[in-house]
Amino acid sequence: MKKVSITDVTIRKASENGSLSFKEKIEIAKALDRLNVSAIELSPMTNQKTDLLLIKSIAAAVKNAAVSLPVGMTESDAELAWSAVCGAVRPRLVVSLPVSSVQMEFIARKKPAAMLETIETLTRTCASLCQDVEFCAEDATRAEFEFLVKAIETALGAGAASITICDTAGIMLPEEFAAFVQKLYAQIPALKDTFVKVLCNDALGLAAASAITAAGVGAAGIKAAFDSTDAPQIVTLSNILSQRGDSLGIYATIKATELTRTMKQILRFTNSQNAMNAVWNRETADDNDENIVYDANDDITAISSAIQTLGYDLAEEECAKVYEEFLRVAAKKPIGIKEIDAIVASTALQVPQTYKLESYVINTGNIISATAHIKIEKNGEMLTGISVGDGPIDAAFNAIEEVAGSYYELDDFQIRAVTEGKEAVGSAIVKLRYEGRLYSGSGISTDIIGAAIRAYIAAINKIVYEGNS
Repeated sequence: MKKVSITDVTIRKASENGSLSFKEKIEIAKALDRLNVSAIELSPMTNQKTDLLLIKSIAAAVKNAAVSLPVGMTESDAELAWSAVCGAVRPRLVVSLPVSSVQMEFIARKKPAAMLETIETLTRTCASLCQDVEFCAEDATRAEFEFLVKAIETALGAGAASITICDTAGIMLPEEFAAFVQKLYAQIPALKDTFVKVLCNDALGLAAASAITAAGVGAAGIKAAFDSTDAPQIVTLSNILSQRGDSLGIYATIKATELTRTMKQILRFTNSQNAMNAVWNRETADDNDENIVYDANDDITAISSAIQTLGYDLAEEECAKVYEEFLRVAAKKPIGIKEIDAIVASTALQVPQTYKLESYVINTGNIISATAHIKIEKNGEMLTGISVGDGPIDAAFNAIEEVAGSYYELDDFQIRAVTEGKEAVGSAIVKLRYEGRLYSGSGISTDIIGAAIRAYIAAINKIVYEGNS
């Protein structure tokens, strides 16, 4: 059986659409790492200040997967990219350049000879900085074949450790793409000793089939995503490998049992309906789990087991946080698996708590103005905010802003019941806009005002974490 590595490009593709926040990218990277993808590919740096912090944060958070970073088109770009990703456990620099005549002319503004020189220079510079250098031949299937061969040979000669062949336009049928890859192997003997990956556009709905077929003729890796039409869907690849991997003689190390849970986590951020449909089609959770009830007498081992049943693979300290929150909620009423799921979503995978709620007292009624008295801990210091407002939620938010010393524009506020009944656990989502950017926070409680307060503080903590406050 041949192992096929999966490089996930979800963060890169979603970033091109501007649909993910700073923290959401970190959380997705951590989820992908737990899913056991071989590599996580990020977007090229466009804003040195914000991107440098993001990439360094992801590099520190990812414990097993390689962190791949495209380097731009100049030597200084490559050096800057290396300074961002060098802290990763497995850093990788990616020289990703167009090789078709159309894209070289209109995207890179270069003639073939100049492009070969750029490939040589960039790859050699990256190889002097990093042991793991990848050359990605964009739009390879529309390139002049002789030029594509020269481009790959140039990259290999300059120190590239792996090569990615792209059907960027998605114009080839699976058997045509496999034949194309075989032709490259035949023309370039060095590829037999090189780690070759493929990336196929899903314009014809055949990206997964094309990639799997290419793996069958020698490709060792596939680039895929959760919700992009520019790459194969990971869930589709997983389904193919689980059903036909034995007959094809290939397998991947993705944790199939955790795939649905990871997809749901990621799709909360990307909001892709097509990918969400894939989740619904794959859903295999046992309905009997919903009937299990937990209470304050259950120990951390039982709750950790429930967390694993849900598909999460949390670190020990994150399980401890979830258990602490579980005890707080369970002290008021028994809770089920859906409520534990909500607790994980709102407690684990969060930014450090610069502000931590200590207590709150809300006074309200139809003949008095609503008032809020909130105590919040910040770096060991207890701070107090007292405010009035147009209702208890408004008063509470005003008191929190008094403690934080900043005004935040409330972009959106949502509340919903996670479970049914008079003692249902409530979930609140708060979205704050600060200096033109949107930050979201979530909170849960049997008291909906408490949930709103926790959500508001969670959003502020994200702002502080990014150094914007």
